[in-house]
Amino acid sequence: MSNTIFPGSTLGIIGINRNGVAMIAAAKKAGFNVGVYVDHSQPDVTKMADFTIDGAYNDKEKLIEFGEACDAIIYQTPNIDSTIIRFLGQYATLPQGINGLEIVQDRLMERAFLDQININIAPYVTVIGLDDVYQSIDSIGYPALLKPIQRGIGEQSMMIKRQSDITRAADFIDTGTYLLESWIDHTAEYTLTAACEHGDIGIFPLAQLEYSNDRRLISVAAPAEVSDDMLQEMHRIIKSVADSLQYNGVFSVNFYVTSTGTLYVKNIELGLTSIANVYDNMTNVDQYEQQLRASVGMPLHVILPLQTALLMVIRNYQATAIQRQWLLKNNWKFRFFNNADTKDPSGILGFVWVTGDADLEALRNQVDDTEVWNKPTPSEDDASQTKKEQEE
Repeated sequence: MSNTIFPGSTLGIIGINRNGVAMIAAAKKAGFNVGVYVDHSQPDVTKMADFTIDGAYNDKEKLIEFGEACDAIIYQTPNIDSTIIRFLGQYATLPQGINGLEIVQDRLMERAFLDQININIAPYVTVIGLDDVYQSIDSIGYPALLKPIQRGIGEQSMMIKRQSDITRAADFIDTGTYLLESWIDHTAEYTLTAACEHGDIGIFPLAQLEYSNDRRLISVAAPAEVSDDMLQEMHRIIKSVADSLQYNGVFSVNFYVTSTGTLYVKNIELGLTSIANVYDNMTNVDQYEQQLRASVGMPLHVILPLQTALLMVIRNYQATAIQRQWLLKNNWKFRFFNNADTKDPSGILGFVWVTGDADLEALRNQVDDTEVWNKPTPSEDDASQTKKEQEE
């Protein structure tokens, strides 16, 4: 099959989430028909598609129907088992390939891949039971993270801060192999997003991430400022990943930086991310158009920064406070999700882009002045109260 498809052809998308609306819109705007495969109905996400097939991921008859109706198929997130993507490859072109997906879905393969291309990662060992954890923890040190080898939807990680925590892992470790990894105490987290298309690579400006105490994303700031040497090393890393991964499309590399300036790679993410939405109002091309161009055989767009941007995540408990800013701010752009789960106070309601020619510190001060994000999430508040009660 040819790697190039033209307007009027059908692009299939599987593994879709809230970012799927923008991906479908980008493909439709370029003149493509769009088919979507979902394992549960998501009409608010898929309503712009030309057709939607709703079926289990192990339903071969529906997968064949989907594959035969598409000229090319992409996955928007890497949470679809690689065997399903490989199966669909019998019926349609897979622009992203299969190699990268198989690597990032297996934490052990991913770390072996990063080791092979000389990238600094946290120390780790593989374990299959509590005895292995007890025997390995001295070499890994405290705190450590216990993670299943296989990445997937709904997976959990467990933090081990002291030896007494290991006994709790009995309920966490089920069957199979797990990864015991050193927790890197860091002062900053960054993401570098790029698109690659058969040897060509376009790199977006560096983004800095801010998380709450319970690891919920608060903000994404771009372009982030780091030393020239560090930025050069980040670019070397993402180019090395692109050269070796055998993948076409948008992907990201996530980094930790310690207080001493040591750089670690946290992981690789394939596909479209909420973090990379910061570029929607920061650069001349966004992740969705770059993914489309890589998928249909077009050359990647040259990426140019246009302005400074701060992407803030809006959660349900902030709905009333954010409505006031809707009426006041002329440099804020909003996106709300119609299918947001309003029952969860910490559920994502939407995004807001705070933009301008000013530096990031000025934009952060503008956000802080509103006090919308100054209050802890309900889960953080509850956790703090519980801790206080325990101490008393």
